[in-house]
Amino acid sequence: MTNHAIDTAYQLTKAEYFDDPTLPLQIYIRDPQPPFPLHSHGFDELVVILRGTAIHAIGGQMFPVRGGDVFVIAPHHKHEYCEMHGLALANILFDAEALKIPEWDIRALPGFHALFSLEPAFRAKHNFNSRLQLSERQLQQVSEMIRSLTSETAQRNPGYRVMAKGLFMQLAVFLSRAYSATPTDESLDLLRIGDAIAHIETDFAQKMTLEELAQKAHLSKRHFTRVFQVCIGRSPIEHLMHVRVQKASELLKHTNRTITDIAFDCGFSDGNYFTRCFRKATGLTPGQYRTR
Repeated sequence: MTNHAIDTAYQLTKAEYFDDPTLPLQIYIRDPQPPFPLHSHGFDELVVILRGTAIHAIGGQMFPVRGGDVFVIAPHHKHEYCEMHGLALANILFDAEALKIPEWDIRALPGFHALFSLEPAFRAKHNFNSRLQLSERQLQQVSEMIRSLTSETAQRNPGYRVMAKGLFMQLAVFLSRAYSATPTDESLDLLRIGDAIAHIETDFAQKMTLEELAQKAHLSKRHFTRVFQVCIGRSPIEHLMHVRVQKASELLKHTNRTITDIAFDCGFSDGNYFTRCFRKATGLTPGQYRTR
């Protein structure tokens, strides 16, 4: 694969693949997978290899894949399949922000962070050894979930949007649990980091330090901060503030509780500090945000 080929990869857009703007979720079962040129996309793609083998070229590197492999293609990562032998796969395309995945309880699962965020970032370093490999029984269960999800999105019976989102949540939880249940040496490292991320997102109201989070990940503070920044796009403490502000925003919108009570419940030590952090993140004071 030449550098020229990488530079000219086809870019798939949301408008092309999400024909229902109220449901940013689309499923394609490729059986067999036809040849498709090098491409990238502006959304996430969950891939389940149903059977067969191939070489997956991504980011200029080559990784063998086979039936039972599960992995996520992050937005803007150029990839293609070559040397395909009986390859069949399911592509589940989704827009994480539009589906409001950051608000799901699934973020309390270390396996979710490891599979959906960390493994793509560490794929090259781990030589794809931190991917999820399903057992035959697990693959059968996942295949059935995918068939149900495909049916809902295709038939569009009344209530299909709610049903499709629920089925996708079920699939994501199943895969996240499977990732945690069968760790390799490489995936165990990711699960430890995922545990620290899950701790932030579930115990955000508690006092926590960078030292404590790094210990959860079994890493030095410096290395943990660097890894966290690469995978999440924020430092651990910045992410903690982000989660606290996000939770406070929900309480301001959906409850009549006082701003001071909300500040304490979301882990802020006093109302003035809460106001400064909230304004920095949103451009508004908590009172202005509630009014709007």
